[in-house]
Amino acid sequence: MPITDRGEAKESGWRQIRAALRVFEGDVIGADFGMWPEGNLTRADGTPVPPREYLEIVCTNLKVLEALEELSFIPDEFTFRVTCSDYKGTFWVEDFLASADTYRLLIPEELVGKRITWKWVTRKYVIQGRNVETGNFVIAGVRELIPPEVAPEPIHQGTEDLMAIALEIAVGKTEAQFRSALSLHPLFSNSRVLQMAKVGAVTAALVDEGSLVVVNEGGKSVYRKP
Repeated sequence: MPITDRGEAKESGWRQIRAALRVFEGDVIGADFGMWPEGNLTRADGTPVPPREYLEIVCTNLKVLEALEELSFIPDEFTFRVTCSDYKGTFWVEDFLASADTYRLLIPEELVGKRITWKWVTRKYVIQGRNVETGNFVIAGVRELIPPEVAPEPIHQGTEDLMAIALEIAVGKTEAQFRSALSLHPLFSNSRVLQMAKVGAVTAALVDEGSLVVVNEGGKSVYRKP
């Protein structure tokens, strides 16, 4: 039976997911710092907040564990951002970093390559006499991702050539950007290298052999040739 009260109407698509998702598991394929544009954030009184950093986290293979309502679809990839802060009493320090400490994870590098359970939590403040509530996801469980059938010997003819191409693609990109570029490249479609890249094994191997290094550029970790 259709609703007759407009107040019962649900959000749809991405807006519904961001409003209703409360607990989920996901393979973390990207975790990078960025900077909010000036004027993007506002205080409770409506005044603009100076530009601040955020941590952007990219997850795939989502498994929804809790939602406020049935979701219209489950995305292949889900991205969320947590605003950073230097101060005690903030969500970043007291909730997000506290959850990372619980699972002994260095932020951001040790998030990638893990299957993490994320839980939505809220924090309440009183700012200039007004009650303010903020919320976001924190870490509620961690499992290592084990690349399926990864072996030291070549998996099939052409793997070394694909690794050489992957090296060139990785230069100047973050881990999330590299994986996205590889997944769209026709040469890597259904390849073993693409499967390895999804769990961070390609860039890890290239860094281990000295073909790539990780550098900080503009607050983000990107790959460069040494």
